[in-house]
This record gives sequence, structure tokens and C-alpha cells, in this order.
Amino acid sequence: MSYIGSRIRGPITTQIRCYAAVQSNASSSSTTSSPSISSTLILSRLPIITQDLTPFESQFYKYQSELWRRLMWTFPKWFYFKSGTMAELRYRQINKNPVSYNPKMSYPKGKPDLKHLRDRRFRQYIRAPKTYREEDEIVDGQDQSEFKENEISRKIIPASRITEADKRNDATSLERKLSRTLYLIIKDSKNENGDWKLPNFKESNENLQPLHVLAEEGLYELGGKKINYFNVSKVPCHHNQNKEYFIKSHILSGSFEPQLDSIQYQWATKEELKELIPKNYYSDISHLLSDV
Repeated sequence: MSYIGSRIRGPITTQIRCYAAVQSNASSSSTTSSPSISSTLILSRLPIITQDLTPFESQFYKYQSELWRRLMWTFPKWFYFKSGTMAELRYRQINKNPVSYNPKMSYPKGKPDLKHLRDRRFRQYIRAPKTYREEDEIVDGQDQSEFKENEISRKIIPASRITEADKRNDATSLERKLSRTLYLIIKDSKNENGDWKLPNFKESNENLQPLHVLAEEGLYELGGKKINYFNVSKVPCHHNQNKEYFIKSHILSGSFEPQLDSIQYQWATKEELKELIPKNYYSDISHLLSDV
């Protein structure tokens, strides 16, 4: 019995050793072919102004504004314009009194309901005397030194929500799409694929670094040191099968200046990223991008 067992154990032991050798070779080959760890930076510029209103929101706020003006108390002109002054005279010249009620007259549109020289049936429109001059009111050749931009009585004109970068469609400018979140994407013309992607930096086996430090040094090496930004966290927010670990960051000031001539870059919104980067890549990171 022992003789038979010894005869059987010999071939089985050889088979086990051969199987172990094959598995070790397979594991070593898979280790060499597996991708190395890399850090991908999701660098975003947060919105600078409020989000654009939808048509429904615009109608709602307009209705609320009209309702508030309709129900508001009568404008107290006696508080702002003292009786008998030139300011009151200018105010009365541009704000005519409404038609008063006369019992002997008929009013097809309804009789006036006046109180403090205001017809309470309608919204009250107030025009204040101007303390500035419009550009079309300035005579050619007139000395404009008195019309300084820092005067307290100057006309306040809100800045446009559409910038010069929007008009030029300059995708490399941070001054575009002020109400949206922009993300930095790059493309290297030396690569065969030539696809747009987020900045990715591979880990070196010789010098191991934390992932957020790897992303920071890679960004400075790629886009210069004129970027003031901060990482949301040192912990990656996402990773994929290619061993890419994603680090979220926000740019505060400065600009991205490529250090290589082959590098192209854009600041794109979420909808623009969907059209620029590969579909599989976008579907993997779309949940990390802001809809605003």
C-alpha cells in the first residue's frame, strides 16, 4: 500500500510544481502588464456670478416685483425733497400729478382713487432727477474732467453677464461662462490618440509620493507656477480600473500657461466636456462634475 502511495505521490507532486510555476509566471506577467498608479486632477473654476434664470423663474420674479410695487406704500417725496427747494421743483417737473376725482365728471376707465397724489389703482412710477449726464448729452469738445468715473453721483451701470471672452468664443480664458463651473482639459499633440482629457500624472517607481502631491507638482510642471489653487481633500474622490485616482481642486487666481508647445488646453463646462472627451471616459466621471 505504501509502495503504491509512493508511486502516486511522485507524478502528483510534479504536476503541482508545474502548476505553481505556470501560475507564478502568469502572475508576474500580469504584474508587468498592469497599468501603474496615476493621479488625475479635476481642476475647476467655480461660478463667479449667479446662475442664469429659467423662463419660469424670470416670469415669477417679475410678477412678484410688480405685485410688490402695486401694493407698496406711496413714495414719500416730502421726505426726500423739501418743499420749496429746487430739488422739489425738478421732481415735480418730471413727475406729473394724476388726474383728481371730480364727482361731476365721468370716468370710462373707473374713477380715480387718489391718496397723497397717487392713484392707488395702478403701480406708482417714480422718476428721480438725474445728477449725471448721459453720453449723448455731452457736447463735442466739452471738458469732461468734471465727469469722473469715481464720482459718487455717477450713473451706475451694471456689468454685462456676457464677457469679451464669450463674444470671441475663447475657450482658453477663465473669463468665459461666468455663471457656470469650468474644468481644465488638455490635449497633447504628440500622442497618437490626441483626445481631450483631464490632466493625468503617473507615479514613478523610484520616487513614491502622495497622490495629491503628485497632482500638485504635475500641474506646476505642466502649466507653470502662476496658478493659485487648493485641493478639496487629500483623499481621492474616485478611481477607475486603470488605477487612476481623481483629486478635486479649485483654482482661485492666476492662469494656466502650458510649458510645452505640444500642450493644448481648454476651460469647458460639463456639457462641453461631453462633446470633447471620449464617451467612456465621460460616463466614468460625469457624476463628479457639477451641473451648475
